[in-house]
Amino acid sequence: MNHVVRAPARWQAAVYGLIALMACAGAFAGLSASSLWIDELFTVYVIHHDGGLGEVFRRALTDAHPPLYYFFEYAWTRLAGLSETALRLPSAVFAVASLFIFALGTRRVLSHTAIAFACAVAGVSAFWFEQSQNARSYGLCLVLSSSLLAIALAFRRRAQTRADFPFAHWMALSLLGLIASLTHAYLLLATGMLLLFLLLSLPSWRTRGALVATGLLILAFNVAYYRMMVQATQLDLHNSWFSTSGSFFGQQIRDALHGLMQRQVIVVTVLLILSAIRLKMLGKEYFACDEQDTRWATGLATFVLIGITVCGIGVSLAVAPSLSDRNLLSCVPFAWLLVGRLYDAAGPRGYTRSSVIIAVLAMLMVGSYLCRLPGRALPRRESWRASAQYIAQLPGCTSQLVPAILPYHFGSSPYFRTLAANDFFGYYLPPGTPTRAYMPAELAARHPVQELPPLLASRAANAETGGCGLLAWGVHDIDEPSALKIALDLARQPGVAPRRVLLQQFIDYHPRYLRWNAVPEAFVYLAIPPATAGARVAPQVAPEVHLDKRNAAAVGDRVVVQYLSTYANPTQPVYQVDLYAIQRWNKNHAVHQDFLAVHRLTCDAPVSKSNWGVWPDPAYPGCSPLPPPTPARNSGESL
Repeated sequence: MNHVVRAPARWQAAVYGLIALMACAGAFAGLSASSLWIDELFTVYVIHHDGGLGEVFRRALTDAHPPLYYFFEYAWTRLAGLSETALRLPSAVFAVASLFIFALGTRRVLSHTAIAFACAVAGVSAFWFEQSQNARSYGLCLVLSSSLLAIALAFRRRAQTRADFPFAHWMALSLLGLIASLTHAYLLLATGMLLLFLLLSLPSWRTRGALVATGLLILAFNVAYYRMMVQATQLDLHNSWFSTSGSFFGQQIRDALHGLMQRQVIVVTVLLILSAIRLKMLGKEYFACDEQDTRWATGLATFVLIGITVCGIGVSLAVAPSLSDRNLLSCVPFAWLLVGRLYDAAGPRGYTRSSVIIAVLAMLMVGSYLCRLPGRALPRRESWRASAQYIAQLPGCTSQLVPAILPYHFGSSPYFRTLAANDFFGYYLPPGTPTRAYMPAELAARHPVQELPPLLASRAANAETGGCGLLAWGVHDIDEPSALKIALDLARQPGVAPRRVLLQQFIDYHPRYLRWNAVPEAFVYLAIPPATAGARVAPQVAPEVHLDKRNAAAVGDRVVVQYLSTYANPTQPVYQVDLYAIQRWNKNHAVHQDFLAVHRLTCDAPVSKSNWGVWPDPAYPGCSPLPPPTPARNSGESL
């Protein structure tokens, strides 16, 4: 124990501990408030069958993640069922357990206050908040990362205090490392970095040999699995949303930092860093529970975090793009240790009046993010459930074909079209509802599909007869501007005009500072009757659909699109400009109307990372003979 510098006062640990406990309690609130989002629906696809673990393994091979989490979730759902609460409950338990394991494992290298501070920062972080209610492997990753950190500290301490070989600790580390590596690829990297740090810092050659054997065994299992996965996966690993550009790497690292710390916590952390620099410049000592153990633990955490980042970039460049903020944060307990160490070194001691004031201000800034806990009751994920219930209740649409907009960033292979139609869009629809997935270019007739024009024309004709007027349904890979572009394309299709297209939005809530902002992320397109002649703003004529209580909160604005006419330029270069009227109706029944002129692009540009928009890039060869459009804010400068 360092007796020169006092540890932070224990009363701070009680406050930060209370913040962490409140965050943990929140992990079990509102587990079913949000529908499953696309990644969770893929989890259900992997485990929702009666084929046993062999079928789970076969389906897991089509993904890019190792299978262990799917094995656990399959076994769990045999007992608990497939409700949103049942699917997400393990992640809540794992997330809470990760904080307790971290606190227990670091009790010899951090003070009680530093541990409580780190747990509070973790509990209010965006990543922990989301992954504690996400039916994916990240909650389990938090438990395994915390356990790897704890067993590494215990292994080193055992090796330092006794001369005989630490067999039990070595076996625990080996088994835990193998389990972690088969849960997430970045835990394989973390395990490798941890073993390497132990190898470099422990003097016993016998122990080093055992660690090398552990590493080779874990690597062999993973090489065997990834060889099978590369041959079986249905994902295009080189053309996913991941990138290998320096700007992408930098953005993902910044996103990981924001996932670790909220804005006001970042302010506290920056002030702690400045305080640490000031203490160093004054020649003052930092507090440490144990000089050697604390220094070693800090080195381990730093080595692992830098190692997985460097290796993640290396794997992205040499094998396949994989670096992302979520993948980096799968090892976030190592960052929690650094957060706690910083508080021990430079945090307010809490013994004098001035340091008490500083400590209280820090507590208020960290604890302020508990204001987000009521958001657990809001729909915070893609609104597959609410929009599916809306479609199921549309008059005349029972057992009718549902045209869905393919989440096209994943590709357009027959496998993925079938998966999206049946297991994503079809999951919340009534059993037996026929569903077919189309690319945006197919709905817009840039890539003609034989059955679509008569289908859209018949649905539009139903607008006046009371039959099914459903034109399309989109959830993933579509934001509000993209959804409006699809509505414009639908409105000008032969047989649709003069009917209008109603775009019903469904919202979920995203955190911004201490608030929750509504963001449209699901969209249903309906054909409705033409505008009434002579009316200034024709009222919307749409089916009245009443959703149940948990889905009603997701219903957003209605946007009505009316195709007016097309201007065709008679001279060279030939081009067409479509004219539209657009009305937006919000929940308060207020209406806003605008008119829009759009240069029509008819080229069928391939979907790629550089051309992922709903509309093709005008700069793509053959798409447009005109100069690129000028943003409205710069139009005055161009005249």
